Amino acid sequence: MTEKRVLAIIGFLLALIGGILILAGAANIARNANVDLEFLARKAVEVILGIAAILGGLFIYKGRMSTGGLLTIVIGVVALFLISFGLAEVLIIIGGILGIVGAEARAT
Repeated sequence: MTEKRVLAIIGFLLALIGGILILAGAANIARNANVDLEFLARKAVEVILGIAAILGGLFIYKGRMSTGGLLTIVIGVVALFLISFGLAEVLIIIGGILGIVGAEARAT
């Protein structure tokens, strides 16, 4: 297994775990007693960002590493500012960085 493939797998797994963590946070509706339109819109944005992070990681894994890495970094930064500064967002950004680094790695 080449180093390019290892970086792709690790980048995909980090983006996948981060996306799942964001989706799990969006599914936690029960602890908020005040459910209004703004709350539901915020949760919808979290769901969209979680799914987009998983798809960005899939781009990294399928071979479009530079595109997937850049997409995943952008999604991670947007989630960082819109949701919160948490572990999921950092994992997504690190997965994107590994995707870009893996795109530049030599396949020897």
